Amino acid sequence: MVSQLHLPSLTIRGFRGIHSLDLPNLGQVTLLTGKNGIGKTTILEAIRIYASRGNIQSFFDLIENREEWMYGNDENRDKILNPDFASLFYEYDPENENNNKPLSMEIYAEEKPEKLIFQIVDDEDRQDLFSDNINSKKIKITVGESTREVPINLIYDRDWFRLGNRRQKFKRDTKMAVMPDPITLESLDPGLINAVDIARLWDTVALTKDENFVINALRLVVGDSLERLAVIGGDHSIPYRVHRRRVVAKLQSSLSPIPFKRLGDGAHRLLGIALALANCQGGILLIDEVENGIHHSIQQELWRMIFKVATESNIQVVAATHSWDCIASFAVVANETPAVGTLYRLEHSGDDLHAIHYSEENLQVAAQQRIEVR
Repeated sequence: MVSQLHLPSLTIRGFRGIHSLDLPNLGQVTLLTGKNGIGKTTILEAIRIYASRGNIQSFFDLIENREEWMYGNDENRDKILNPDFASLFYEYDPENENNNKPLSMEIYAEEKPEKLIFQIVDDEDRQDLFSDNINSKKIKITVGESTREVPINLIYDRDWFRLGNRRQKFKRDTKMAVMPDPITLESLDPGLINAVDIARLWDTVALTKDENFVINALRLVVGDSLERLAVIGGDHSIPYRVHRRRVVAKLQSSLSPIPFKRLGDGAHRLLGIALALANCQGGILLIDEVENGIHHSIQQELWRMIFKVATESNIQVVAATHSWDCIASFAVVANETPAVGTLYRLEHSGDDLHAIHYSEENLQVAAQQRIEVR
């Protein structure tokens, strides 16, 4: 039987700081824990790439988020900053400019046919055209049986990349293939969700049953006095800081709506989680440092909400934390909902990243006896 989960397991080879990692049993809701810098965020990034089916833009987004740029030359030989794709690979050695070793990473689930392989390899068609080593290479993306090849010099050509009518040139200069459709995915960083993403996610739930779900979720923090939410703004005749869309809340105690941010970071964080859940049916939701801004007293209710919606809407949730309160709350809820939640503690084992799996029963014992699993 084919699993309903997009990732019933996860294998990562050669991505960023991960030489080799196997997570053999992911759940409907999976919590990753471990010390700061152990690689939790890197695992979430790998899942983003997998869900995008190797879309080039997903790699751009990861590079931009970490500001991993390299100097190159434009057509006038002026210095410009280009995305450093090589920084995405475990084998990458920034001190060795003459390292011509092919770079390769793999991200896949053993049970699924859509194995993703991302490589930087020599481009035989362009080696005689470019003296610059990086411009004589190409990106090769394989997903299952489909492969797409893109010369790196085209990616660095900003005029080409931004042109709306670049399709014919793209077909001529790349080896095209029909790639599998991307998986619906929402991703929440450790910080608070921004106004643009709130507006994007809110527009799909406004005046639907999911609007009530979002408001009820927020009442975990705000209380029953919260009546309504709205996203307002968009008047381009006034300055940007005023015309951009923003969230307002109507409380029973207030005669008029108030700025939502006045309700605090906890409400803001919970709004992002609730909106992401409401927009992720049948997909994957990633939450980095899930406990941020959420008081320990309501974390069990937060997990109950996540478990319930994930199960009912077939959402695979993968979250990361280093908070004991978050882990203990997760353990309680996981035992209330058998066969849904799973936890991995990450630790280094030589060059590899090792994952220790905690069953729901073992996790409950660890939580009761305060056995260290962070």
